[in-house]
Order: sequence, then C-alpha cells, then structure tokens
Amino acid sequence: MDLKRLSDLEASQRGKLTRIDAPEGMLALMEMGCVVGEDIEVRHIAPLGDPMAVTTGGNVVTLRKEQAELMWVEPIS
Repeated sequence: MDLKRLSDLEASQRGKLTRIDAPEGMLALMEMGCVVGEDIEVRHIAPLGDPMAVTTGGNVVTLRKEQAELMWVEPIS
C-alpha cells in the first residue's frame, strides 16, 4: 500500500483516506466530512499551495496545508 499525504496530491487526484494524524483536531475534520475510509478528491489548490478544496463525503471542504499534511491517503488511479 503506497500512502501519500493529502497535501502531496495534485488537483483532480483522488484517494481513500486511510489515516489522520491529528487526535486533537480529528473531531473537527470528521464534522467536515473527512472520515477514514471515505474517498477524497482534490478539487482546487490555491496558487501558493494553501488552502486547498477537496470533495469528501458529498461535501466540498477547504483545508489549510497544515491540516492536509496530517491526512494520509491511498491514491486511486
């Protein structure tokens, strides 16, 4: 299994969220729809790389780069 940080994906890339390394911020991410096991797709990345918009759980969510660096995905072709 080849895992990547969500922050390393480019626009239009997809993956399955496998791990979140933010125990203190996990509840907030889950409330936004970022749940382990869900597919996630990068929709847009700001010109300087922060923030990024992703689609997960039927929602479009905006994440800061620091948040995306804590999220691990298994890329989907």
